[in-house]
Amino acid sequence: MSAGRRYWGVWTTGKLEVLERYLDGFTTTAKNKSSEILYFDLFGGRAENIERLTNKVLRGSPSIALSIHDKAFTRLRFFELDPRHAAELRITLEQDHPGRDFEVIAGDCNQEIGTVLRRLQTVNWAPAFAFIDPNGPDVAWTTLEALARFKRPDRRKVELWILLADAMFMRSLPKDGSVSFADAAKLTAMYGSGDWRLIYNARVDEDIDPAEAREEYVNLMRWRLQETLGYRWTHPLEFRTESGRPIYHMIFATDHELGTKIMTSLYSSAKKRFPAMRQKAKNTRRRLEEEQRGVHNLFGEAIDGIVAGQPQGGKDAYEYLPPWPPFGWE
Repeated sequence: MSAGRRYWGVWTTGKLEVLERYLDGFTTTAKNKSSEILYFDLFGGRAENIERLTNKVLRGSPSIALSIHDKAFTRLRFFELDPRHAAELRITLEQDHPGRDFEVIAGDCNQEIGTVLRRLQTVNWAPAFAFIDPNGPDVAWTTLEALARFKRPDRRKVELWILLADAMFMRSLPKDGSVSFADAAKLTAMYGSGDWRLIYNARVDEDIDPAEAREEYVNLMRWRLQETLGYRWTHPLEFRTESGRPIYHMIFATDHELGTKIMTSLYSSAKKRFPAMRQKAKNTRRRLEEEQRGVHNLFGEAIDGIVAGQPQGGKDAYEYLPPWPPFGWE
C-alpha cells in the first residue's frame, strides 16, 4: 500500500464533484476576461486516494484543478503539511501535468500563505479561487484574512470554499465545559474571535441542543466572513455520512454575483443527489457484508439503482439565507 493513500467516504466524493463543477464554471467565466486565473489548495492531500467501499483510485483536488478544461488555471499553489506527502504529491503531479505552473509547498499553510501571496503580487488582479479542506479547525483566521485581502481594492476578492468541521469539533468539546487551553486556542484562532465560547457555554448549560449549536457555529463563521472580511455572500452546504450523521459544512464565500448564482445552482443539485448517493453507499456496504457472509442478493445491482432513484424527502432546492447576528450578541 502506498504511504500516500487516503481513504474517502461518499461525502468526500460528493464534495469533490461540487468542487469540479464549480471550477469548470468559474474558469469558463474568468478565461474570457483574464489571461491569468489562480488556484490555491490549502490542504492539498496525498498523491493517491481510494474510495472506501469500492477501492477505486480517485483524483484529489490538486489533480481536479489541474485537469480543468484547456488548462484554465494558469498558476496553482498547493500546500501540504507532511513533507513526505508533499513530495509524493509533487512527483505525481509533475508526471501527470508536465510543464504546468504549480508549486507544492511543504509546511503549515497558515505559516506559508503570506510568502506565497507576496510572490504572486504581480498577478493580484487575476480571478482566484481557494479550496480550504482541513480535517478540523486547522485553518487560521489570519490565513482567511490574507486571502481576502490579497486582491487589489478594485478587484473582487479571492473566492473561498471552506470546510467547517462543526459536527466533529463540537463532539470533541467536553459537555462539562472543561475544554483544554490548546483546543480553545485553536478555535479562537480559526474564528479570529472568542465568540464561539458563547455557543459552547449555552450548549454546556443545555440552553441549546446539538443541532442548534452546529447551526450557530456555522453561522458565526459566515457572519465573520461577511461582516469582517467583506464578502457579499456566504453559502453553507451540510455534508452527512452514509448513515445520515452530520459531519461538516462547506461554506462558499464570494462577492461576485455570477459566483453566487453558479454555486446556488450546484448546491440545489447536490441537495437532490446526496441522499441518493448515501443510500447507494449503504446498499453497497450491505451487499459487501452479505457477500463476506456468503449471502447473495437475488436482485444484485438493480436494487441500488431503484433505491437510489427514489425521492428522499426534504427540500429539493437550496435557498440562500443571510447569516444572522452571532449567538449571544443580543
